[in-house]
Amino acid sequence: MRRWRRRRPSAGDLEGLVNFRDLGGLPADGGIVRPGVLFRSDSLAYATPADAERLVHNLGLSTVIDLRGEYEVERLGRGPLSRAGIGYYSAPIADVSGAADLVGHYVAMLTEKGPVLACTVRHLTRPGTLPAVFHCEAGCDRTGVLAAVVLGLLGVPEDTIAADYAATAAAMPTIHERMAVVVDRLGLPPRPASLPVWEPEAALMIRTLELVRERWGDMRGWAREYGLSAHELSALRADLVIAG
Repeated sequence: MRRWRRRRPSAGDLEGLVNFRDLGGLPADGGIVRPGVLFRSDSLAYATPADAERLVHNLGLSTVIDLRGEYEVERLGRGPLSRAGIGYYSAPIADVSGAADLVGHYVAMLTEKGPVLACTVRHLTRPGTLPAVFHCEAGCDRTGVLAAVVLGLLGVPEDTIAADYAATAAAMPTIHERMAVVVDRLGLPPRPASLPVWEPEAALMIRTLELVRERWGDMRGWAREYGLSAHELSALRADLVIAG
């Protein structure tokens, strides 16, 4: 595995990103998630040139994994990291079936976009991919599902996965404000005032993971259904888990 610097920017260090964080340090089966190699974020289209400089030169970032759909990428762009000469991997997790609630929406992502998610996990095991950051628009739903997949495969406890998901709540007021500007810029219909404003609560992810266990046994069972091999899962652990 390549070597990288240990400096790890957080959202507080960045100008345009409000939901960026390192998944390193979380407890995993046999140790902890390796710090400084896997990050989650809100859309990197909002990164400033100074942010891009920090991510590439301080962090040693090698790959951006973009979970947005084609329309979002075309209309909102990729931001300054598109000119940074690092890898870009498109893994659109969009256009899934409607669901009665967010939990149903997350399970629909796992089933309907299972092949895309599995290929993304496989990509993380390829030489030169890490350090990597994955993102959608807000860095909550699609990003939260991929984080749950990867962390689940590493043996991170479910309550810890749920707490990481819920950590996005602190950024939601800013994200809602930013989305209102984006909706206006794209000429999209405004969000109906009658719809409740939701928050990413840990209980939503806990329930999602319960349904994963009911349907697949665990996240490794999900991975097997979508074609990930034992060798690939071992490679993922080798890259992302160290002794605590």
